Amino acid sequence: MFSRNGTTEANRWCYLIIVLTGLIVFSSCVSSTLNTPGSTSMTDNEAYAEIKAIAGKLENSNDPAAYEMLVEKSAVFINAYPKYKRVDEVYYLLGTGLMQLDRIEKGIEVFEELIRYYPAADYVEPSLLTLGLAYDKAGEHEKADRLYEKLVNHTKYRAGRFSDVAQQLLEQDWDARTGELADAAGASASPNPSQFINSPALDFQVTGLKGETLSLSQYRGQVVLLDFWATWCPPCIAEMPNVKATYAKYKDQKFEIIGISLDRSTAPLEAYIASQGITWRQYWDNRGRISNMYNVRAIPSTFLIDGAGIIRRVNLRGPALEMAVGELVRENLEN
Repeated sequence: MFSRNGTTEANRWCYLIIVLTGLIVFSSCVSSTLNTPGSTSMTDNEAYAEIKAIAGKLENSNDPAAYEMLVEKSAVFINAYPKYKRVDEVYYLLGTGLMQLDRIEKGIEVFEELIRYYPAADYVEPSLLTLGLAYDKAGEHEKADRLYEKLVNHTKYRAGRFSDVAQQLLEQDWDARTGELADAAGASASPNPSQFINSPALDFQVTGLKGETLSLSQYRGQVVLLDFWATWCPPCIAEMPNVKATYAKYKDQKFEIIGISLDRSTAPLEAYIASQGITWRQYWDNRGRISNMYNVRAIPSTFLIDGAGIIRRVNLRGPALEMAVGELVRENLEN
């Protein structure tokens, strides 16, 4: 016959066994999801790079299977690496992926969690707009208004890249707001990067990283590569040797590169440029001035412009970049 204390002790052991079993099962599930059969465990940086690669491919595609993969891997990443330095971006990719798959309620949950747990993160600002659109799509316009008003009025966001769109949405009747940016007053559907091909490159007048005047028009007559990148972006860093090799080969043949950095501050950008001996001009696009003009939603992203100022190719990498630059350089020198 068990005593009362004995029963309590037995219950504690049973509870401990259940908890330990649950932890083992959870760990096994995360491990099996992050790895393919026969492979070794991914690092957080490798898993992040894989997610970014999927997002990059979706720039020119609306493949539901690819979005499913993006959603699955992003959800697993967030569970496995909640303190990763770019976890806010993964949240954003997960939320937008769910929206593309028309899982509005789940997307709303993801964006709300990002804003609640990572209020100072970089991707909170675009998430405020996207969450507002999700609320509009769900018919919860009052909630959407509060987010748009924050983008318009808050000192942190009112000079940012999304405040104008938020203001346009606030000026619309609720019945006209369906959760699509194309429906905003004065707004149009965002162009796909490939839609820029054979169109004149959009000019800009900015101040470069070293204080120099920087514009596309000053390079008319030369082939120009606009390279959108950041030091925190593993695919960008992986591609940099190809960019450097292409520049070294053609820099004396009327070819120039303009780097458009999406870094959070100039310190890591300047340190990386110095360590790698990068000599082409750089602009720190901290307000999204140029990246918004070119509808850049993922990096690395490149636009190859001919001597007449026409965009001829986009998003070239590896050997394809050097080959395309060589063709345009030869064409430009013959004209």
